[in-house]
Amino acid sequence: MKKDNLFILFGLAMIILVWLFSSLHINNALVLPTISQVFNSLKTILSTSKSYLIIFNTFLKLVFTMIISLVIAIILAILSIFSLKFEKFIKPMIVIFKTIPIVSIIILLLVFLGNNKSPYVVTLLVVLPIMYESLLTGFKNINPEILDDVKTISNLNLSVFRTIYIPLIFQYLMMGLTQSFGLGLKVMIMGEFIAQPNNTIGYIMQLERSNLNTPAILAWTIILIIIILVIELILNKITKALEY
Repeated sequence: MKKDNLFILFGLAMIILVWLFSSLHINNALVLPTISQVFNSLKTILSTSKSYLIIFNTFLKLVFTMIISLVIAIILAILSIFSLKFEKFIKPMIVIFKTIPIVSIIILLLVFLGNNKSPYVVTLLVVLPIMYESLLTGFKNINPEILDDVKTISNLNLSVFRTIYIPLIFQYLMMGLTQSFGLGLKVMIMGEFIAQPNNTIGYIMQLERSNLNTPAILAWTIILIIIILVIELILNKITKALEY
């Protein structure tokens, strides 16, 4: 076993020990349930077919939002590369999207869009700046000589962008996706928690909160952590595989 993996195991063991002793000291399942209580709830959740439908609904919404965000980010990054004026024009909006409190966005969106569409839009507004800045950095780091050679051969079109530009910025593209996915899932869940669209993870967590079912809330949290880790692992594997 590699030393890095060994330290990861030590870190996990430390978290479990702190959780174990804290739950025994507090001795109140409403505040901090024991490990066994949480894993019993986890077992119950995973043994119910509806839970997988709920996970799928939230995950599908996130993937759809990520795709839309990526398309918009690519368009904005291309426009920014070819026009410094456009880059300056859009910069204040990107800064606002990065700094405005998520709760404020959700509350405003609930008024205008309702509870079903709000989680989509708030997630898009949060992950879009990350993707845009990653892609813009990638474009800016392309060797100017390569761009000059491309311009002498052909004008920018979809084929040139797909076969030349995308491979050159691929590392930045994957970095943006990896950073955006975990944050996007957190924001999506928060949006669902506040907006409460039916059959979503955020809605279920809000329902469990109302029922004071802390073990179930932590069980759903574990599920979300696992989903994020698996997706990030897959994205990292894809990145490494395509680099070779």
